[in-house]
Amino acid sequence: MGIAKILKSAALAVVIGGAGAPAALAATFNGVFSLSGSSFSEPGLVVATSTQSGSVGFQLNTAGQSTTFDLFDIWTDENRANGNNTRTSSLVAAFTFAGIGASGSASGSTTGHGGATNYASLVWGAPLLLNFGNGGVLSIVLGNANFGYGAGRFGQGQANGATIQATATLVATPVPLPASGLALIAALGGAGLVARRRRTA
Repeated sequence: MGIAKILKSAALAVVIGGAGAPAALAATFNGVFSLSGSSFSEPGLVVATSTQSGSVGFQLNTAGQSTTFDLFDIWTDENRANGNNTRTSSLVAAFTFAGIGASGSASGSTTGHGGATNYASLVWGAPLLLNFGNGGVLSIVLGNANFGYGAGRFGQGQANGATIQATATLVATPVPLPASGLALIAALGGAGLVARRRRTA
């Protein structure tokens, strides 16, 4: 086959390949998370969590799709919201998704609140946005919570705690190389091979 015929076939492949709409890309996200920060020690309100590390896994098929899951439980064993227990401390949740080569951290803060009813709060900052692939974006939003309600003192222990949930949203899917582009690359490679053979003949 001559070079002209090969390039003509490649152009036809581009037209055919570009005629159809791209299929949705299903993606399974498997990762790990860990918790750290000054919330786990004095001074300030000391909190406890059901785990300080773990794994997460979910599948999102199309841009805009979300899934919500439990991440960890949080509580306090402190007595009253007085003194340094009303100061703000940090809590950081770090995520790593090795399969897509993305990692990042979400930052939050814990505070004890006094008064007739004592309670503790966990408030997260901005959503975590993870960029991966060719334009792919995964958002992770962690839920805020109040916990440890008690009259004149904290409700202590896990039974008075809260479950922190995470909502993962596939903001944008990676843009794959179109099949038409692959066909063109293959055809041009074939044209080069024919040209080399002619020069060596």
